[in-house]
Amino acid sequence: MFVACQGGAGVRHRVSRRRRGFCLALVAAFLVVAACAAPGDGGGAAPATSAPPPSGETPCPAGTSTFAYRSVGGVAPDLTSLDVHNPSGRCGQPVWIWVHGGGYQTGDKANQMADKVRLASAQGWLLVSVNYRLTDPADPNSARFPDHYDDVAAAVAWVSQRIGPLGGDPDRIALFGHSAGADIVANVVVNPTYLNAWGSSPAVVDCAGPLDTEGFDKVAAVAADPDGERAIWEAALGNHPGWPTDTSARLLVRPDEPLPAMIGAVRGTASRQAIATSFLDTVRATGVTAVAIDARSLSHSDVNSRLGALGDAVMTPPVVAFLSACFGGA
Repeated sequence: MFVACQGGAGVRHRVSRRRRGFCLALVAAFLVVAACAAPGDGGGAAPATSAPPPSGETPCPAGTSTFAYRSVGGVAPDLTSLDVHNPSGRCGQPVWIWVHGGGYQTGDKANQMADKVRLASAQGWLLVSVNYRLTDPADPNSARFPDHYDDVAAAVAWVSQRIGPLGGDPDRIALFGHSAGADIVANVVVNPTYLNAWGSSPAVVDCAGPLDTEGFDKVAAVAADPDGERAIWEAALGNHPGWPTDTSARLLVRPDEPLPAMIGAVRGTASRQAIATSFLDTVRATGVTAVAIDARSLSHSDVNSRLGALGDAVMTPPVVAFLSACFGGA
């Protein structure tokens, strides 16, 4: 894991939960994660020691529950729903939101979640997995810009307003995603338009993990590989003429707009690594903590499937350290 931090006072969060020492907390958390790994176990994180509710206190709902975060006419309800995973039934847990990938066209909130649910429960976090409307290139009435971003923003706003009785702490929220989900997450936290439309703001997100996408800079990605993901982006976003720049999170970062702390995975071709690194550098230049995971040994799908998997030594330890620092106090 490469850790690059601005001084603690430069990390921007809501004043009520500003993490002045985020970088030091991150380094300390990573050392704890590494120390707690049993010899030969690949660096898995030790379970948290969250206690059950005191005697007489009503626990929060245990298990997995599905909720509609919005309703769109003519759209299957599951596409605008989310799953709240709370195996323990604990209350007041930090909230880890996960947005699936799939090239804007496929994927589901239930895919590859078992390891992530186990990891979250062991750490004392509540996990929320989100669906959003998908693009069918053959159906012009299916999701197009800005539907995907708008849906995830609606889900984040729903969580920040309603997660308390379900076991989550609305003052400690992390927003993560993989592939297209990473592209969506980056846009939602960098461009306040989406959350503002739901009466919220990017300030409700304490930290973000857009993991492995070239979408941070679609102009650079298309220039480096014209036959790469351009067709996917055009199908989902091409109804907006300015999509190459207006949906590239690196190009949308503004020094006067507060950002959450970020973590990203650097892997793939030289151009893909450069795009991910440039995005994190741009975030860091605003005074925000940014962490780069050295994922060069992994495939694109590995970045998702290894997260939370037993024995994983690449994705899980740095993500646990990052989230532990993010959630470390209010």
